[in-house]
Amino acid sequence: MKTTTAPSRARRIAGALGVTALTLALVAGCGSTGSGSPKSSGSSSKDTVTTKLLSFMPEKLTVKVGTKVTWKAGDGIGHTVTTGTFTLGSDGLRTAENPDGLINKPLRAGKDVSYTFTKPGKYVYYCSIHKGMAGEIDVTP
Repeated sequence: MKTTTAPSRARRIAGALGVTALTLALVAGCGSTGSGSPKSSGSSSKDTVTTKLLSFMPEKLTVKVGTKVTWKAGDGIGHTVTTGTFTLGSDGLRTAENPDGLINKPLRAGKDVSYTFTKPGKYVYYCSIHKGMAGEIDVTP
């Protein structure tokens, strides 16, 4: 019977951890455009919402009337941008959705969603695919 010595066992563990770290780094980079990619014309980063880890970032955004807001898929997963109201269950996930028809578009890598807000107010939106994703745009005069 072959016994494992401490140094070789430690090397195997270190190797496994290295492979795990490399795998996580590669997965984290999937679908990302990187920080060096050019911004699209018509919106600045302060008027952009990006998906990240099944969240809209920032979750709340305040803009002035006439501002074009752009949603970008930053996590490589398909989403929607859907305005309307919804009901939350005790688990914090949506149990009912009532889209209002203002925005209801698919969002995926390379297919941004943009909307120019022409009236002041509070606009709530969500991803109809992922029941925990929601955000808000506050439009001021």
